[in-house]
Amino acid sequence: MRALAKVFAASAVLAALAAPVTAQEACAPADLSRFTAEAMVSDADLRAEADAALQACANFALDQFRNVGEIEERVLVQVAALAGRTSYATYAADEIPQVSPALIALIGAAFRPLYPHLHALPEQENTAAMRTIVFHLLAQAGPLSTGSVARPAAPPTPGPRP
Repeated sequence: MRALAKVFAASAVLAALAAPVTAQEACAPADLSRFTAEAMVSDADLRAEADAALQACANFALDQFRNVGEIEERVLVQVAALAGRTSYATYAADEIPQVSPALIALIGAAFRPLYPHLHALPEQENTAAMRTIVFHLLAQAGPLSTGSVARPAAPPTPGPRP
């Protein structure tokens, strides 16, 4: 039993030590210099790679939030920057951006820690990211707000009065 406890303790220590390495792989700091908005405007393949990097980084942040209860500051900055840059570049390329499902899940789970980083983006990137998120949320809520709810029946007409 004691040997089993030592194995669990050792695995917990190894997992704690491996977390920064995993963060480096999922949210490589080089992504911020590689995926600039200016470069992505004219390169659809680079935008697709940036979307994949955003998805991976947002998934990592969500996992980190679920497992530890907080997210590394560097990861939050990177998620916000990638979201802003990809949205801005997609709008600048005259396309409609599709928001990352992992980003929406992260906003739902960890809005308070993420919002200051989204708000701190340059104005054009902030506007593009917020517009993309809002349009996505409106599209999800669309069927509820389009009048698809059945209309109430008309009240019965009163009969002759006595």
